[in-house]
Amino acid sequence: MNPRQSIDAEQAHEDLARENAALRRRIAELEIPARRYQALFDGGVVSLQVYDLESRTKEVNAGWEQLWHTRLEQTADYRLLQDPQIAAQGFMHLIEQAFLEGKAARLPTIRYDPRQNEAVEQGNVRWVASALLPVQGANGDVCEVIQLHFDVGELKHSEEELRQQKEQLEAAVTARTAELAEQLRVSEEQQQAIAALSTPVLRIWKGILAVPLIGRIDAARGARILEVLLRSIVEASAEKVILDVTGVPVLDANAARYLRDAVRAAELLGAQCMVVGISTRTARTLVEDDLGFENVCTFATLQEGLRCALVRR
Repeated sequence: MNPRQSIDAEQAHEDLARENAALRRRIAELEIPARRYQALFDGGVVSLQVYDLESRTKEVNAGWEQLWHTRLEQTADYRLLQDPQIAAQGFMHLIEQAFLEGKAARLPTIRYDPRQNEAVEQGNVRWVASALLPVQGANGDVCEVIQLHFDVGELKHSEEELRQQKEQLEAAVTARTAELAEQLRVSEEQQQAIAALSTPVLRIWKGILAVPLIGRIDAARGARILEVLLRSIVEASAEKVILDVTGVPVLDANAARYLRDAVRAAELLGAQCMVVGISTRTARTLVEDDLGFENVCTFATLQEGLRCALVRR
């Protein structure tokens, strides 16, 4: 071998060594994602299912077997692209895109029952979310698809518990509302009964009525007195009405106006009113405020008013 040939051989040897070193580095770089995938596959924490282009199951990991409680051998006739439960959920187009176009897809959470699929017919029902990850070959075409399953059964169980608690709370609120409505109805009836008792009308003689008033007279009470008084006059064909204010602690100007309006309304129905139980304070109020009781007979006591009514009759 001449010197020139020796130099060429040494150069070729060095080039080959560099190429071998580069290949080793490239292999080492490729081993990293391979180890990552293998760690994910062998870990058993996540369910992994590998499909060929016909959507047949090629490989599964221990996590998949634990999730579904079945084995790879039981899925020989299974086709993901022909799964009726998936089709019924309305997202088969996402799966077709993963197999045909190489688009990764996150699938909605569903309740899946392997026993409803004739190609499997065994396994456990699970609430799962999943994702499809297409794997592309050197030419860029899809060569297989990986599906990851995420068991969300515990989350769904918690949601179910929350739903039941919500229903129980709504039922309790409905029952409490009905109870409060009933209490309100009873309270209103009691208030009506109290209002009726607070404005009693006594027929003490033919054509003579007595209305003993007790408690303060406000706007609502004044309207009630007017309503009861007019109705009683019509029903009894009363000619005289005795309004007894002995039980009214304070007959202020407003209360006196309510009584004045009642007296005037009674006169329009042909009944003459007299007011009894007038105290000195009440008399002063009527005079100072000029409330128009000049033509109304007033007496200090009920006995005097009753005597007058009977004498005039």
